[in-house]
Parts: sequence; C-alpha cells; structure tokens
Amino acid sequence: MRRWQLLGLGVFACLWSSPNGVAQDALNRPVVSSQPLVDSGMIPSDPVPQEFVTVEQFNRLQQQLDDLVASGGVVEYEIAPPPVPQTEKKTYPDFKVTGFVHLDTAYFDQSDENIATLGDIEDGTGFRRARIAATGNLTERASYIMEFDFAQAQARFVDVWTQIKDTPLGNVRMGRFRQPFGMSELTSVRELPFLERPTSFALSPFRQTGIMLFDTAANEQMTWAVSGFRTLSDNFGNVYGDNGGYGTAERITGLLVDRGDCGIAHVGFDHSFLNPGRDQLQYASQDEVFVGQQPNLGPTGLSVQPLEGVPPFVNTGVFPVDTVNVFNVEGALSFGRGLVQSEYRWSNLDLPTGENVTVEGGYVMARYMLTGEVIPYNRAAGVFGRVKPDHPLDVCRGDWGAWEIAGRVSTLDLNPLFGQPGVTGKGRELTSYTVALNWYWWANGKCQFEYINGQLNDLVLGDSDINTFAGRVQFDF
Repeated sequence: MRRWQLLGLGVFACLWSSPNGVAQDALNRPVVSSQPLVDSGMIPSDPVPQEFVTVEQFNRLQQQLDDLVASGGVVEYEIAPPPVPQTEKKTYPDFKVTGFVHLDTAYFDQSDENIATLGDIEDGTGFRRARIAATGNLTERASYIMEFDFAQAQARFVDVWTQIKDTPLGNVRMGRFRQPFGMSELTSVRELPFLERPTSFALSPFRQTGIMLFDTAANEQMTWAVSGFRTLSDNFGNVYGDNGGYGTAERITGLLVDRGDCGIAHVGFDHSFLNPGRDQLQYASQDEVFVGQQPNLGPTGLSVQPLEGVPPFVNTGVFPVDTVNVFNVEGALSFGRGLVQSEYRWSNLDLPTGENVTVEGGYVMARYMLTGEVIPYNRAAGVFGRVKPDHPLDVCRGDWGAWEIAGRVSTLDLNPLFGQPGVTGKGRELTSYTVALNWYWWANGKCQFEYINGQLNDLVLGDSDINTFAGRVQFDF
C-alpha cells in the first residue's frame, strides 16, 4: 500500500508541475513549471523556478521501497550491548572469624548408693566450651579451618584441617577432624538438642588426624565417606608410638523417603577399625553433663591441668588391646516439626589374651517444636541441622522465639570388660533418661534446660541412681 501511495504522489507532482507532460529529451533534468504560481499572499509573486524530483531520483526511491518491502518492512539497527560492570577479581586466601560459647550449670542429687560408688559429686557452673576459629578459602576449590577451644583449663585443637572439593575422587579433607562415624557425632555441638551427646559416644573414634574422601550421591539422597588416620591422638592431634597407631572409618547413609524437610526416612551404617597406638585403649563416660575446675586454688592453680570435675560414671581404665572393630547403625524419621532418631553400636575387641569381648551402647530420642518451626535436614552431612525461630526473641514486639521439647534414653554397657586381664576399671553399665526444654532466642542464641535420671549398675556395689538438673546458655557468631 505504501508503494502505491508513493507512486501516486510522484505522478501527481509531475502532472502538477507540467500540464503538457515531460519532454523525452529532458528525462535527466529537473522539471520546472512554465508559469509562476498565482500569488495568494502566502508565497512571492516573482517567477521563481520550482525544482521537483527527477525520474532518476524517483527510480532510486522506488528501488529502496522495493527493498524495504522485500525485507518485511523491518529496518535493522545494530544496538551496542550494555556495558558490563567491572568487578574486582577475587583474591585468595581469605578468612573470617567464627566461634561460640557454652556456659553450663549443674546440680546433682545422688542416692547413698551412688555416693558410695562415685563419691560426692559437687555442683558447678562454668564454661563447657569457648571456641574460636579462623575459616576461609585458600583457592576457589580449597578451604580450611583452624578451631581452638579455650575452656576446661587449657587451649587445645578442635578442628584443624584443609579441604579440596570436586576432585575426581570426591572431596578430600586432611588434618584433624571428626571421623565419618555416627549421626550424633557428626551433628555439630552448636545444634545438639541436649547438652551433650549420648553415653554411647564413648565407643566412637571421633576426632583423629588423617585424610578423608567424602561426597553425596543420587541427587543428595545418599552420602558416603571413607577415612584413614593415626590413633589415638591427643588434644593437639598428635600420635606417638610404634605399636599400632592406625585406623579407618567408613559411613554410608540414604533416604528411603524424601519429601523435603517435612518427610524424611534416614538410614545409615558405620564401621571403624582401630589398631591403637601403643596397643592401649580406654572407654569412659559421664552422665551426659560435665562441670569442673582446676583443683589448686593458690597462685599455681586456676590456669592449667589437672582438671577436677564430674567423674566418669562408666570407666574401663587404660587396658591392653590388639585391634578393635566398631559397628553402628542409624535410623531417623522426620515429619517437619518433629523427629525420632536412634543409633545402636557395638565394639568387638581382640585382647592380647586371645579373647574377643563385645561392649555395646545406643540411644533413642524424640524432638518436637512447640512453636511449629521445621527441623531441617543437612543433606551434605546426613544429619539434622539448626533450628531457626520464625519469630526471633523481641519482647518489645511480643515475639518469644521458638520452643522445643525433647526426650532421650541412652545406654552404655562396659561390664563385659570387667575382670579381664589388664582391665583396671570397674566397667559398669549406665542408662540415662533425659528430658529437655530448649528455648531458641535467635538463630545464633539459645537457652537449654535438662533433667537427667541416671541408673548405674556396678557388678560389685550394685545399683544406684542420680538426678541431675542442668542448664546452658549458648551464643555463636
């Protein structure tokens, strides 16, 4: 349509300027009117020649119009892309400082039989943990942490390791770290629903110095880990001894049901082989709470070991051993605001006498968020993570944080080792019943209250019981 309009306009211009037509010999010259226009008061009356389009210009314009129609009537323009903002290149290494504090208090009510078995346990208040760490990245794929604890009378190593992610073999970690064994062991102490891990914790290899490969699989519905390490290490990650001193640990977990954090069915299996340095081992545990103090109150005390506090309820003493195989099974069911979790483990010990002795322990626990928050599942670690209040504590606005109730039954039986050659401790069997009330102020602060009833069995002195009332304030950054 535009083509015909333009063509008609050109013809009209030619006819208007020359009523007698266009001469054949003037095709390439401008067309000029032979008579001036009549003055209407808007243009000069002087006979000024008026110049219009030539046929050549008309044909060129027609060609441009044809090209435009052929291309769909779209004229393309090259638009420069918006300028890309210049970002400063990431530099390595980097770091940040993190840490947390556990301030505990505990009161003990012992039966006469329990006092006869353990002695008089004194009440106490103190810092159970006071940790600070530097953590960061060495490169785009390498990270590190150096964490130290300044509570309990001396500074000591906690986690000190470096890690490389996404290698052909998975993620690689080297240094002193928690070995891949146990759901409760791999749950951070910052995120425990109770003051301490269950009594069966005494059977695990826990922190040792070595190397580990680990990763997730099946779209993060499975985790796996294998490690090799020197054992048994002291509080600074050191092992010194020719006889033995090596160990391994393996863990695999999977989700039988995965409906997000509101529907989880977790299973896992763990194993650890130990050939302890100097062919010596010890199993011991308190009743899931500890307070203490350096006993020397004079100028030489208050700053160094030894530490006097809650004694071990079950204890083998240091005894000779050749090799140890520890097995553990895990299970958990979660429905968002609540969960049930359990583990059972047993340790097969090969003694120098040629005998094989088995000791065992385990626990079952339940948690429920009274205020409706979801207890998240950490897929990378195969454990449950941190509760974050939907309404953090703010009294002025009427927000009171999150509230949780929890209960646990745990047991550890070391009596099978009692009387074995070289075993100096009493062994004993401990069963603990715990009820907890947790008040989450913010994502990084909480207050915990616990009541623990401990049932102790001594093969010589008989049964006894103890009631413990304890509390904790925690904050981290």
